[in-house]
Amino acid sequence: MSPPRNRTDGPAKAEGFAGQVMHVIPRPLLARAARHLLVRPLFVTDIGWYPRARYHYKERPAGAGQHILLLCVGGAGWVEVRGRRETVRAGEAVLVPKGAPHAYGADTGRPWSIHWVHFDGDDAAAYLRRLPEGTARLAVAPATRRRLVRIFRDAYGALRRGYAEDRLIYLSHAVRHLLGLLVYDNPAYAPQARALEPHDVAGWLDFLAAHVDRPLRVAEMARHACLSVPHFAAVFRRRTGLPPLEYHIHLRIQEACRLLDTTPLAIREVAARVGYEDAYYFSRVFRQVTGVSPRGYRRRRA
Repeated sequence: MSPPRNRTDGPAKAEGFAGQVMHVIPRPLLARAARHLLVRPLFVTDIGWYPRARYHYKERPAGAGQHILLLCVGGAGWVEVRGRRETVRAGEAVLVPKGAPHAYGADTGRPWSIHWVHFDGDDAAAYLRRLPEGTARLAVAPATRRRLVRIFRDAYGALRRGYAEDRLIYLSHAVRHLLGLLVYDNPAYAPQARALEPHDVAGWLDFLAAHVDRPLRVAEMARHACLSVPHFAAVFRRRTGLPPLEYHIHLRIQEACRLLDTTPLAIREVAARVGYEDAYYFSRVFRQVTGVSPRGYRRRRA
């Protein structure tokens, strides 16, 4: 593995930064906790926060025994995985697969500030497979980044009270939330597409959500997106997993559920609010989506 090209004005440093947080879960405790039904699928082995981590550097020619997530929130750094080197800037994350030879470090002029976590478990590798081939780096949307930082801070706070089993179970849920946000609720990154696409899919979804009070035609959606109908439909399905009309129907039924939960409106009035003039047809669609009639749904929620 080639040596880091920007480490020129100081010694390498693995940890020991002012204001840092670092938790290394004791391995005997981790081994016991990892047998728990809620921990085994995805668990944290180490987690921390390195602010302005000047001279931070790690090199693992044989890889790590866990997968690694780094979230850069300030400054810059670099990562090299299986010989491919990439610059990492604020607003980007890095996922390093378990066992992959790698190195990473802070930029000497603008050292990065990173939240980081090592994780493993039966489900862990599935998240790594969402990375496009040939890169370890992901863009992170600002709103997603803020949510990720809050989860990291909550995790640190939970561990201040020790490493009891309930804390480790909580940590397992936290890392699943981190990974879920990063690869499934991150407008700057589209794992379903496996490629960067210059389309504002979040804007499309906002448009659909703003029109749950009536049916939309695919042509109308495509005009809003400034795309042809076939191109729009293909991109939409690739990015969401559903055809546009089906996705919009789900949004309308979701709004109907909210009205059934929170208002005393009659079912025919709920149907009208979400753009169904025929209450019987509305009930049939509602059952197809939810598996229960509107009346049955309201009884269950009572």
